[in-house]
Amino acid sequence: MASSAVLELALMLQAVAGVADPAQRFMPVPAPAPLTDPCRDRGPVGRWVRLSADGAPKSLHDAGWLDSASIWNGSQMVIAQRRDGKWTGTAFDPCANAWAPIAETNEPPPGAPWPFPDGQDRPFRPSYDGSSFNAFDKISVWDFARKAWLAVTAKAGLSPRSHYAVALAGRRFFVWGGWGKGFSVLGDGAVLDLGRKSWKKMSAAGAPSPRLEPAAVVWTGSRLLIWGGRTGTNVPSSAHALGDGALYDPVADRWKAMSAEHAPAPRTGGTVVWTGRKLVVFGGAGDVSGPQQHDGGIYDPAADRWATLDPPPGDVALPHGNVGPLTRIIVAPDGRVVFLPDNIDRVAVLDADRASWSIVDAAELGKRNGYRAFLVGRRLIIWGGSTVVAEHICPPPIPGQPICDSWAETAPHHDGWMIVLPK
Repeated sequence: MASSAVLELALMLQAVAGVADPAQRFMPVPAPAPLTDPCRDRGPVGRWVRLSADGAPKSLHDAGWLDSASIWNGSQMVIAQRRDGKWTGTAFDPCANAWAPIAETNEPPPGAPWPFPDGQDRPFRPSYDGSSFNAFDKISVWDFARKAWLAVTAKAGLSPRSHYAVALAGRRFFVWGGWGKGFSVLGDGAVLDLGRKSWKKMSAAGAPSPRLEPAAVVWTGSRLLIWGGRTGTNVPSSAHALGDGALYDPVADRWKAMSAEHAPAPRTGGTVVWTGRKLVVFGGAGDVSGPQQHDGGIYDPAADRWATLDPPPGDVALPHGNVGPLTRIIVAPDGRVVFLPDNIDRVAVLDADRASWSIVDAAELGKRNGYRAFLVGRRLIIWGGSTVVAEHICPPPIPGQPICDSWAETAPHHDGWMIVLPK
């Protein structure tokens, strides 16, 4: 089956069956953490130090993240879990390398961005039309300043859609592109002003070509950046990945095309990071069922210029997601990007200004998954998780033979480590 037909069939089945569209989940692109290390004595640089075991909590590796919290409150790492409607837990002080219990509370630990009060995993709730398509004439958006849901009923001028680009920037909520009914790919968008509770259609002049699942959707602080993604219509030859993009200025209501010189090959998905100054795009796929890309690029919007990004040394597999407490991509205050892979035994650090990599050995951590991670200044803290101790992988299926079930046995880690990263 042609790749475009595969894409159309998959999206059609999602729409008919009402399957949740993963692209609609709010997956914020990592942005720089404005945190500084509270410890005057930073300790040894470039060497892992084990977290104290005295008073340490049990691992949360098997707890649903909506019922657990792992946050940095400005001076401590707080590990908490909700039981019988109450939050209880323990706080870790990296300066003293010591744990202490927190007071029982009805609220999540202060500073926890996840979950929202009613268990939502994204800060917007559009209305549905009975399928996986979202409509926007009625929508609720989380107001971070007021810590409350803001319901808006106003004409958005947008047709129902899925697989669209979405961004929440202060008091503005952006929706653009996506997959529409009738197997159409959309190239329009609108901006919701949360203060005025009103929508404004985006100008079409200079906008990117219609697309769904953009590879990069970033708010730069003044512009909405959209790059990559794929087309997909009922014309078989037209389904392909895209390698262009544009920047939208909401004040001037104007699009400006991004330079294509030295840009990465067309793709969708992959790893995307905003360092505060530059966009990092790495990996992803060039087609619906095509091979994975193993390169990337770094875009500087101030100079409108791309730089080529080679793979990290040592074949380190970079993570793709960055949602909730299981953060795997963290941006340091200086703009460096820390990538924390599954089965962690090495940490990849990218200097986006120089397009260069460095690798930090992490053999002490025992190749764990499901761990919590925080970067405070240059201090990286890893806690909990689990390690696979036995795994059965099924062989290729054999006609007429029973279906095989894969399984894995894991052992939890009730410990943690921290390291001050070299400059």
